[in-house]
Order: sequence, then structure tokens, then C-alpha cells
Amino acid sequence: MAIQVRRAIESDIPELSRLIAGLASYEEALDPRAKFDWVLIRDAPKWLKLVLNREHHAVWVADHGDARLVGHLWIRLKRQKDGALPATVGYISQAFLDENFRGRGLMKPMLEEAFEWFRKLDIEVVTLSVLHRNWLGSAAWHRLGFSDWREERRMELRPRQK
Repeated sequence: MAIQVRRAIESDIPELSRLIAGLASYEEALDPRAKFDWVLIRDAPKWLKLVLNREHHAVWVADHGDARLVGHLWIRLKRQKDGALPATVGYISQAFLDENFRGRGLMKPMLEEAFEWFRKLDIEVVTLSVLHRNWLGSAAWHRLGFSDWREERRMELRPRQK
């Protein structure tokens, strides 16, 4: 069966919730510093309904058929309130493909749809963040046309000694 790329709808929420949990598990396995609030992840069916109905968010899915999604791309508008230009950029919040469907070019048609959505809103810059230890994901984003822009740093503060 051919995989269809389409905009997410409310009936996709159970499968989208599974994919979001899959991304969280994947990132936690890659890097022990990546931690997720699993109560919030389990509540995804509640908050995803809000996300799908917000004008500044959009989600595309790769639909395998038989009510099974194999990937998603969640995008949004990000307003930069620190004076940086452009004042609003496109932002890729999440992207994930089930392991058996990676490397098949499924992200590209979802991105093309997302780019058209951004263009209709006069967005000229799209950014994303990728986990440092996600070398496969990082390489894929480069192949899809993204270039290095900023590098995020992290430090975990230890409690003061008493």
C-alpha cells in the first residue's frame, strides 16, 4: 500500500500520540540528558486536539493506511521577541518516522507541504533543533537542505553544597 502524506485530522490523535511517545523514547535512548514528562506525554490525546485547531500550528502525517501512521511533522510559527529578524520564523517542533520507514524519503513530501504552508504566511526562514547525539537525524536534516545556524549549549546546575 502506498503511503499518503496529508494534513493531520482529529481522528489521527491516537496514532499521533503514539508517534510523539516514540520520539520521546528515541531521544531518551540517544542521550541520558533527554528527559520527558511521561504524564504529559500520556495526556497527548488531550492537548493534541488543541494543537490541531491552532492557526499557528500545523501537523502533517505519513499515513500507511488501516488507521496506521508511520510518521509526523509538526510545525508552528515562532515569534522572536528579542528583536531578531525576521520577527516571525517557521519552526519545526517535531518530526519522527517509525524505524522501519526511515530512509525512504517520507519526510521530504511532508516538508514540501510545510514549506508551502509557511510561504502562504510569508515566512522566509525555517528553523529547527536536533538533539546533539542524533547523528542520523542531523545528517538527514542537512540532506533536506538545512544548514548549521546556531548551536545550543547546556549545563546542569548542581545544588550548592551546604
